[in-house]
Amino acid sequence: MHITWLGHATVYIVTAGGTRILVDAWVDNNPACPPAWHAQLRAQGIDMILLTHGHTDHSLDVAALHRDTGALVVCQYDVTEWLTYQDVAPDSIEALNKGGTVRIGDVRITMTNAQHSSAWPTAAGQRVLGNEVGYIIRADDDHTVYAAGDTTVMADMAILADLYAPSIALLPIGDRYTMGPYEAAYALKLLRCAYVLPIHHSTFPGLSGTPDLLKQEIAARGVTCSVFAAIPGVSFHIGTK
Repeated sequence: MHITWLGHATVYIVTAGGTRILVDAWVDNNPACPPAWHAQLRAQGIDMILLTHGHTDHSLDVAALHRDTGALVVCQYDVTEWLTYQDVAPDSIEALNKGGTVRIGDVRITMTNAQHSSAWPTAAGQRVLGNEVGYIIRADDDHTVYAAGDTTVMADMAILADLYAPSIALLPIGDRYTMGPYEAAYALKLLRCAYVLPIHHSTFPGLSGTPDLLKQEIAARGVTCSVFAAIPGVSFHIGTK
């Protein structure tokens, strides 16, 4: 499995079977995304975009990336109508709800709970846009990834560990709008995964959590988990299980 953090909360995953997955779609307008990846992502291709919620720092480029790559968009059911307004073709939307699973190629996608909010700006102000969610990504003959979305730590994470045994977690650590390193270390205790890619940090001044602080909190809790302190745009590889 190849994983590339594109800055903030956008992550590009290529499975051992070659399926190309983008978790959240903030690329062209993402100040942390290396500009070369605006074209590179389109050149490499996207098979599916997993949308966790409607905030613009996760969804702003979903329509453009769908248009340019033909990617399927996986979303919470109540986001379907909004996506059609964004000119995403109805037959390119895979809507499900929390607890549901769909198979797409060599990957099973399960939608999970998250604790955050979901809204989209309109001329009349912010309007609720579906529900915030996360995803369990189970690729055949490869690692299982937990893409938590924007969330705080939840008791649900222990259940996800029991049900799906993810080996890699994409966890927000920025604090203020999501959990910070202190809470994320406890989340990793519940999840029992071998690796974590910290996301949703370092983009804006208000996000104080860092991978180094997460490492300190993990050590303080006695949790065994390797932290990928990734640089935006630099890919890393984890061998198949």
